[in-house]
Amino acid sequence: MVKSISYNQDEIIQNIIELHTGDIDLDPTYSIGNFYKSGKVKQPKIKSDLIPTADDIIEANANNLPLDDCSVGTIMFDPPFVAGHTKDNPTGIIGKRFHGFRYVPDLWKWYDECLIEFNRILKPGGFLIFKCQDTVSSGKQWLSHVHIINEAEKLGLYTKDFFILNAKNRIKGHNHQIQKHARKFHSYFIVFEKPKSKNKKVNNENTDKNS
Repeated sequence: MVKSISYNQDEIIQNIIELHTGDIDLDPTYSIGNFYKSGKVKQPKIKSDLIPTADDIIEANANNLPLDDCSVGTIMFDPPFVAGHTKDNPTGIIGKRFHGFRYVPDLWKWYDECLIEFNRILKPGGFLIFKCQDTVSSGKQWLSHVHIINEAEKLGLYTKDFFILNAKNRIKGHNHQIQKHARKFHSYFIVFEKPKSKNKKVNNENTDKNS
């Protein structure tokens, strides 16, 4: 039984691969490859990152990839979630460990640019696995998963499936002393599918009618 909620990231990724996508072709924010360290998930065929950590990682921003149109079958995207600092002036434990954006709208703008780029390089029938997390910034809820789904569907991507990763523990940030909102103990894996061409759909429909 494939469940939509888990405490185990490997379990979620394996379920997505087996249920929908097959092996991962591209990870454009590979970093140090935490998704693949357990060996339960195969390494992607293409690795890229803004700051490569190994010789086999292509240096590229996820919103501008050196790949041809319709050339990739499955993308695994684990972008930064952090907003409220710049790399030049990080704050707290989270700020020092992760690259982020000064404001949430800046982060969302980059997400939008990446979605456009992924839609360009995905093959018809290809998949995008988008990991994201909602946040609170300046006392306001920012529902990133809602924004991402809305923007992806504007591009014509179909929201194929949706998984929730629960966390048993979370790093405590510098601004978590006084709570005004519930602390986010979950993140999302959203699976998007790029529709096949119209001609392909018509052919499939005709085949179904004739069968």
